[in-house]
Amino acid sequence: MQGTINDELRCSVPMDICSLADLRWCAWSYLAAAEVASGMIEDVLIALHEAVANALMHSGASTAVAVRVKATREAVVIEVADRGRGIDPVVAIPPRPPSLAAEGGRGLFMIWSLMSSVTLTHGGGTHLLMVKELFPPRT
Repeated sequence: MQGTINDELRCSVPMDICSLADLRWCAWSYLAAAEVASGMIEDVLIALHEAVANALMHSGASTAVAVRVKATREAVVIEVADRGRGIDPVVAIPPRPPSLAAEGGRGLFMIWSLMSSVTLTHGGGTHLLMVKELFPPRT
């Protein structure tokens, strides 16, 4: 995984499910250094993991997934973009609560539940913009 950190974290995540651990570590390190509260970091890491895991498993893309994480005083903004076939149009957006008996299908629901706002667009791939408002804002 390639990444850069200045005032934001930018990563290019290879199409390999094993890269999720490296991504979580990089994001945790960046958010901790930005002094985001640990409870907020956990929400962000879960949503980020689910978004990138979905791109890796379902996009059909052959190129890396682009990730951008930016912490401000008021919020953490995350962008995840792939160049795959786009989200299946039968998937409800925003997602409905999954069946308790289902073996999968919880990722999008968790993202929408953990983040303050989520925008999903597709066309030439899928672009997911997630915002986690920080309460209280960092000083």
